[in-house]
Amino acid sequence: MRPWALLMLSVAVSPGVNADWLDDLLTDLGGSEQVDLSQGIDWGVLPGPFVNPVQGFGIGVAAIGLYSPPQRQPEVQLSTLSVKSFVSSSGSYGIGVENRSYFADDTWRMGLDAWLSHSPRDYWGIGRAAASDSANQTAYDGQVFELSPSVSYRLVANTYVQLGWEYQSVTGLSATGPALSTEQLQDARTSGLSVSLAYDSRDFAPNPERGSLLELKYLDYGRRLGSDFDFSKTAINLRHYHRIDASHILAVEVYGEGAHGDVPWFELPQLGSDARMRGYYQGQYRDNYYLSSQVELRQSLTPRHGFVYWLGAGNVAGDWSGLFKQTWLPSIGVGYRLAFKERVNIRLDVGIGKDSSGVYFHINEAF
Repeated sequence: MRPWALLMLSVAVSPGVNADWLDDLLTDLGGSEQVDLSQGIDWGVLPGPFVNPVQGFGIGVAAIGLYSPPQRQPEVQLSTLSVKSFVSSSGSYGIGVENRSYFADDTWRMGLDAWLSHSPRDYWGIGRAAASDSANQTAYDGQVFELSPSVSYRLVANTYVQLGWEYQSVTGLSATGPALSTEQLQDARTSGLSVSLAYDSRDFAPNPERGSLLELKYLDYGRRLGSDFDFSKTAINLRHYHRIDASHILAVEVYGEGAHGDVPWFELPQLGSDARMRGYYQGQYRDNYYLSSQVELRQSLTPRHGFVYWLGAGNVAGDWSGLFKQTWLPSIGVGYRLAFKERVNIRLDVGIGKDSSGVYFHINEAF
């Protein structure tokens, strides 16, 4: 981890330390506590280290922009644009764009995620039993391109219907180990249309202080859409945010996903990421059904510094009922927060799971 990251953490836990130097540093990087839209987009550039179970130790750079589309009304949340890149000790590297636009009176919303990455990883197979057997561990390598544009329209207050497209291509695969066959290592792509219905009353999606999200999403992948596989997915996402007092926010999430049909191994629901079930190797546990929940307490110490504490649990199974027939996997952790811009946090999380752990350095809250 870079020395300046350690120094920022020491400031958070040492109230007697003068933090003027930190404010000066963040301001130089574009991290003012006030949003300035006079140039169209209020940009900030943030370099930083990360460590996680998938990629090892790495360095990332993120450019984060807040902006207001023409005719946006004052009560509508600001739009966000992030450009991110990284390299890591595992040989991983990637670059991506994330955009969320909120127009006029928030009747229309648009989103875009695009990622190009090379990420050596491990694969154990499908199901809890396969994931628990170290003999299955298979190292694989390849290039991944993902593209997900979407547009949302407000039907009634806080209620949106969304249409989108989900595309992923996996190329140049190679593997060492028993869990992947020659057929599974062929170049492949998935392409599908998505439709979702959501109630979304969050005040600011990257870092909510109040409100709820209730979303039901259906994705249909088929050869008629350019996919190499015919399958579908259904996902449900329930979130709620409650401000307890001036210094504490309680955040709760329940997320479930199911896949049906000829599902390729790389599109199966996976347990473990920087957002859910932190502390687990992403993809070690995967199957047709996934369900997890987490509760997080977010505590502000000063306008710049804060901590979070969370508890979570999750499971994967071959069918829905199987999710409740075996002990769930636990996740527990603590994180440090640094306000880089107004309502835009740098987060450093330490997650602990069953026989595994991870450290995550990212922008914005986990959920």
